[in-house]
Amino acid sequence: MKKLVILLVFVSVFAQETTHTVKEGDTLWDIAGFYYQNPFLWPYIWRANLMKVADPHWIYPDQMFVIPPSPEEAIAEVTEEIPVYVPEEEVSMVEPAEPVTEMITFVEPDHRVFSEALIHRAGYIVEQDLPYWGKIVGTEPRTEKVITAYKTVYIDRAHDVSVDDKLTIYRPGADISHPKTGRKLGREIVVLGKVVVEAVGEEGSRCRVIASYDIIKNGDLVIPYEPVLAPEKVELIPAGRQVEGYVVDVKTRDKLTPPHVFAYVDQGEETGIAVGDIFDVYQERKVEGKTMPDLTIARIQVVSVFRAASIGLVLSGREPIPVKRGERCRLVSEAR
Repeated sequence: MKKLVILLVFVSVFAQETTHTVKEGDTLWDIAGFYYQNPFLWPYIWRANLMKVADPHWIYPDQMFVIPPSPEEAIAEVTEEIPVYVPEEEVSMVEPAEPVTEMITFVEPDHRVFSEALIHRAGYIVEQDLPYWGKIVGTEPRTEKVITAYKTVYIDRAHDVSVDDKLTIYRPGADISHPKTGRKLGREIVVLGKVVVEAVGEEGSRCRVIASYDIIKNGDLVIPYEPVLAPEKVELIPAGRQVEGYVVDVKTRDKLTPPHVFAYVDQGEETGIAVGDIFDVYQERKVEGKTMPDLTIARIQVVSVFRAASIGLVLSGREPIPVKRGERCRLVSEAR
């Protein structure tokens, strides 16, 4: 309860508009995490500074941003659950028991490892391209070029679509290969957000964006949303077997790796990896020609598991560190 009280006090401080001077290494994700205690709310800051930020992926030191009032105070209607990050030692995420319909609230974590929204946002690694199902063909208003949460879009699918259906918005990503052997591990599917169908016409449907994880654009693809079963009450135990692997990719543009970004590792169903498992990312050290203990530079907790690879979340640390493709990793904790 003490943590909850402190958090609510912190939120109330930012009930009024304030400003933020961008520092080296800042991202909209990090800034939203600081002011709102929820990095998923970055679009609020971006929309308040559209004249200064052409592309939200690129912000620069010394830019002065307006920080709108806390969504806790300012938002009257939100229909999509928004997860809250918690410290590493708790390694659990939570979403409200029921969808939030009046305002965004912050709740204490339960024993869930990750929320359904986080697992959805992590995306997929597939063996073959997904078959075409539908795409975004228009916006409301028509001049909208950059699509974020709460915007209206049109899709070219109607014959098997119903009002209130939820759809995943995605974009095919790159082929994923092993950093050492070059073996193809699959192809990434970048999940951009989620829409709900509001009306169905003869040849298309109107939808409302209810979650945006990245910038959505005309032409991005859609498929039916499949609910994710987030594990509950997972116990972490020391790994009882040796599993060594490599970091395949880290999904950040920053030179340093901030916490709460996704990373791919080359271990998956083939080696018995499960959601919740934790890998240490480490580097071998030698001093004056003598072998020293390995240095752990990051931890990755598995969010989704596929045949030959897994997607994980880089856990929070005291400061960002560089984690690169090809770094060594080993299984240190298993989920039970």
